[in-house]
Amino acid sequence: MKISSPSLTKQRAAFLGELPPVRMASTLVRRRELLYTFVARDLKLRYRGSVIGFFWTFLNPLMFMGIYTLVFSIFLRFGIANYPVFLLSGLIPWIWFTESIGMGINSVMGGGGFIKTGIFPSEILPAAATTSAMMNFVFALPLVLLFLVLFHVHLGWSLLALPIVMAVQFMLTLGIVLWLATYNVFFRDLQWIVNHALMALFFITPILYDSTVVPSRYQALLRLNPLSVLILSYRNIFFFGQFPHWENLGILAVIALIVFWIGSRAFYEHREVFAEYL
Repeated sequence: MKISSPSLTKQRAAFLGELPPVRMASTLVRRRELLYTFVARDLKLRYRGSVIGFFWTFLNPLMFMGIYTLVFSIFLRFGIANYPVFLLSGLIPWIWFTESIGMGINSVMGGGGFIKTGIFPSEILPAAATTSAMMNFVFALPLVLLFLVLFHVHLGWSLLALPIVMAVQFMLTLGIVLWLATYNVFFRDLQWIVNHALMALFFITPILYDSTVVPSRYQALLRLNPLSVLILSYRNIFFFGQFPHWENLGILAVIALIVFWIGSRAFYEHREVFAEYL
């Protein structure tokens, strides 16, 4: 039996430790207390000075759900049973995604004072933006469960798959946020381009409508959208009481890992010059 030498084992460990995704994950785990501090700060600042504060976490999706239900269930008559629950099951994860992008793209710019110290782990800034948006998603879950009860929608064992879908979304979203936060430092118009792109992405993601109503010639376009798989996975869990399509979710997990790799690599390649542009 061949036994690896200690030096070879250390070299392999050092090599793995330098891979951007591993390095990113390792830093976030080691500095998790600092990450928690920034997440708590983001959550407090979000509603500072607001009269109802934290309850905006529930009111925002409720207002969107009310408007879209009025338009698409009453005015345009989509004909989907229990449409408010159908809509909410896709709207909540979409809000997590867009809030992460909205806060994350400016996270490095807004944290210039920390980055200029030279000792601050700048990875914390985009990770905190993504995590705080995820916490709002978690806080909004009781709202989804409440509507499930009100509309007598069955919730089964499929709920066990929720953490898996959330983990895939977190990795995918953080990878995108890292890339955007990096290049927004050098190209300030990026945030405005992203705002318009998100508006278009909203309508080509099956949030307001059932994916089966999309004509067959456009189904391929729908499948190319990673968020379609995410939304359908959440909808299977909450609305249909079914487990996600594991093959599609597995492919999305691989895509999320690649996106996380690209985002973390871009971040580490440019991190040393952030202070010069801030």
